[in-house]
Parts: sequence; C-alpha cells; structure tokens
Amino acid sequence: MSAYKLIIVLGLLVMTGCTSEQADVEYPVNDAAAQEFYTTTLKQVIDNKCISCHIYHIEGNNRYDTYEKTKSNIVQMVSRISSTSNTVMPPADAVQLTQEESESFQTFLALLSANEEEVPAARIQIEWTAYKYPDYDNRAGVSGTFDEISYELNESAIVPIDLLDNAKVTVNTSSVNVGNESERTTNVGTFFSAFTPDIIGDVISYDNNEVTILFEMNGITATETFDIVVNEDSLVLSGSIPDMNIFNWQLGYDALDSVCGDYHENKVWEDIDVTIVILTNQ
Repeated sequence: MSAYKLIIVLGLLVMTGCTSEQADVEYPVNDAAAQEFYTTTLKQVIDNKCISCHIYHIEGNNRYDTYEKTKSNIVQMVSRISSTSNTVMPPADAVQLTQEESESFQTFLALLSANEEEVPAARIQIEWTAYKYPDYDNRAGVSGTFDEISYELNESAIVPIDLLDNAKVTVNTSSVNVGNESERTTNVGTFFSAFTPDIIGDVISYDNNEVTILFEMNGITATETFDIVVNEDSLVLSGSIPDMNIFNWQLGYDALDSVCGDYHENKVWEDIDVTIVILTNQ
C-alpha cells in the first residue's frame, strides 16, 4: 500500500464522525496546502457533481458549499463515495464521479491528514540492509530507514523518470530508524555518529533502466549504478554499495562493534543493499 493510500485508510479509521466544531482540532496542520487544492481542484468537482443537492441541506454535516464545511465532512464524503451499499454518493440516478474526481476527495483528505514535517520524508523513502555473522552463507540482514531526508527533484519533469534530472538527496544519519526497535536503533546510531553526519546522493546520469549516483559519505565520494523500476506511482531504485571501506568506515565499524559486537559475532559485512523509492504522484 502506498503512503498516499495509507493516510486515507488511517484517516477513515480514526476520524469518522468529525463535525465542523471538531475540524480545527482534527486537522491542525497542512491547512494551507489543503485549501489551495480545494480552491483549484476539489471545489469545481463539488460544484459540478454534489452541490445541486447538498446546497439545500440545513447547516450541518451534509452541506458542502464552503471550504470549512467540506473540511469538516471530508471523512464522511470519502466514505460514502467509496461505499458499495445504498449510502453511496452520488446516488445511482445522478451523474457519477470520474475516477480522477473520486481521487480528488481522497487527495484532499490526505493533505489534511499529513504532518507538514513528514511530507518530504514521505516523498523519498530509503531502506538499507546490512549483513552480520562471519559465515557468508548464513549471514543475516538487518534493515533500517531514515526519518529525515531532504531532496531536490526536477519538478518540471513531464514523465516520472525525469524527476531524476540533477536530483539530489541528503540524509540526516542521526535520524536512522531500525524497525522502531529502540536498542537496535541506538546501536546503529552509534555507528553513524562515528562515521558521517550526512549521506548525500547526486544523480549523475540515468535512463529508463539504470541510474548512476555519486555518493558522498565521511568526506569521500564514489559512484554506484542502481537499477530502476518505473511503477504507476513510484520510481524504485535498487542496488548496493559493495565495499564500505571505500568510505573509510572503520571508526564507525569499531564503534558499532564496541556496543553490540557479541550480537553479530564481531562481523558486519562490507556490502550494504539500498532501495530508494520516489513517489511520483505528489
């Protein structure tokens, strides 16, 4: 499930039944982005497909003629649009919403539900996997992510792949997250605190199949080539850094070994797999 759809599902589960009095409490952030989307996109859909009936409702939960009223009732609106029962809206004898129009209600809810500080991290997701234990054939992977990622993409791209044109990603390594497991996250944080405060990736070249990225860590730069998969709503870049010794990782390795060497039998392998997901529908 994409981050976009997850926000919608959580919103429906948590906020069903909100009223106009509750709206400012339920949606305290990202109001400006939601209001802009309402003005430029959603209002036209409501005016064309909904307002002819809902303008006649008394003041309350079923009247959608202003931004604030729509904001207060968006969970109910999305729920009824998605319904398969006799509560579905628009009703069967009315002009139906197109797929794009239906998704505009979901987008509006997602904007209201999003935390502004989390939006950049949702656009770019990075997962790494390191490997432990001295027996290569029986080594085990440990995976993690980063919570703070800033980026520059080619926002004027006509096709999704061209988001990579001169793209740049900067990772705050102190924001490492190992599956929300506090002990492992603390241990890996020890590694990064002795290794590098930031990881920077600059796209050097790309085509529909591969991308070459210049990585900078610990003051050292090196290029690696990753595979690209173009999905309906994302670009998935996958590859590996085959030898972390290139980036002089020994101090970080020693720091990690000092706190949890016994757990990985004093061996962490030099190669690290990396997957970068770029959402293209934002």
